[in-house]
Amino acid sequence: MARKRKHRWRRVVIPAGLLAFAWIIGLFVFVDSIPAVTGDNDRDLRSDAIVVLTGGRGRVELGTALLARSAARKMLISGVGPNVAPRDVIPAARLNSAILDCCVTLGRAARNTRENAVETAGWVAANGITSLRLVTADFHMPRSLLEFHSRLPDTMIVPDPVKSENVRLSRWWLWPGTAFLLAGEYNKYLAARARVFVAHIADRS
Repeated sequence: MARKRKHRWRRVVIPAGLLAFAWIIGLFVFVDSIPAVTGDNDRDLRSDAIVVLTGGRGRVELGTALLARSAARKMLISGVGPNVAPRDVIPAARLNSAILDCCVTLGRAARNTRENAVETAGWVAANGITSLRLVTADFHMPRSLLEFHSRLPDTMIVPDPVKSENVRLSRWWLWPGTAFLLAGEYNKYLAARARVFVAHIADRS
């Protein structure tokens, strides 16, 4: 009886330990894949559009700066609240009214990253966009790219990450707050990857 219990214990603990080890290795690989913020943001690159995902400081500011220097001809800000006015998002000091009126769209339908990609896909189709610069937080970029590539497989997507405040990517495991945030983002990335994979298999069958 004792041997049977020991055997059952091993059948549970060993696979669980291997799974936990694989998860930890995957977490380190995931963090290593987070694009670095270089500061130059490919200044010479031109694209059809800029897409900004709301939810953190510096994102709209970067997108607006890119649009102001003609890095693209249009900009979508996805995830804006229903009662938010354009000037609440972009002050007059950052962008003149002519460019704001002609070239900026506030997307109000998205509530999460997957819906950001869905909303953007519709806007891209309606505006004949073939290339875009994606602006979001650095740690959020891998999942965003996964969702956007799944919805826009024929669109060139250039990441423009924004450095997140209080997120220390160097020796991140030494900072509990950063480690907890990155682990949560990694779990969301795994869930998104699994959903995209299942959807891809379903489309092929």
